[in-house]
Amino acid sequence: MGSRALLGAASLCGIALACASCRPAAEPLPARVRISIDGAVISPAKADGRQWDGMGAVAPGALTAIGGLLRTEHPAAAAASVAGFAAEAAGSGTEPPEPFGSAELFVGARSLGRRTLDRSGQRDTCTPGWDGPPTWRRVPLTPDVHLSGELIDRDLIHDDFIGRFAINHGHLVAALRARTVHPVAVDNQAAGQVLFVWIEVWPD
Repeated sequence: MGSRALLGAASLCGIALACASCRPAAEPLPARVRISIDGAVISPAKADGRQWDGMGAVAPGALTAIGGLLRTEHPAAAAASVAGFAAEAAGSGTEPPEPFGSAELFVGARSLGRRTLDRSGQRDTCTPGWDGPPTWRRVPLTPDVHLSGELIDRDLIHDDFIGRFAINHGHLVAALRARTVHPVAVDNQAAGQVLFVWIEVWPD
């Protein structure tokens, strides 16, 4: 390589290093946080395409469209779009679930308590919210902190299992840095019937 090429490469490296040094450092994480679960987005159909209540099936085109939305790179936009589409699909002759459930927070194997996920009078929805919302205070933001939850469709005779979800340290940090209600994509967990879980994480 000629001297001019070497000088050019050195200059580019210097610029790159200078730019890297100018980048703002990530804010240090707080030692303790407040964690809330605000709601969820549920598929308008069971994994086999059947609607939650009744004998009909959800149109395959609706499920294909939701699958396409889930593959976008922006979780907040995807969650909002999927929520709107799920609500529309649920209102077009199908019967949505009546979701309720619970979630438990752990640091390692130690439980910091279980919270109920429910809302009085809430019926027939793919976008449930929870009374409260359920919250844990003064939670150590350690690498082994995680949430585990499950949702169930309340029926007159036999309740239907909707799905389990897990939220890990990385999800909690992303929500903390988002500084708003943050969607965690969980459609790749369990049966894929729970699509998103909305959480908030704030310094505490």
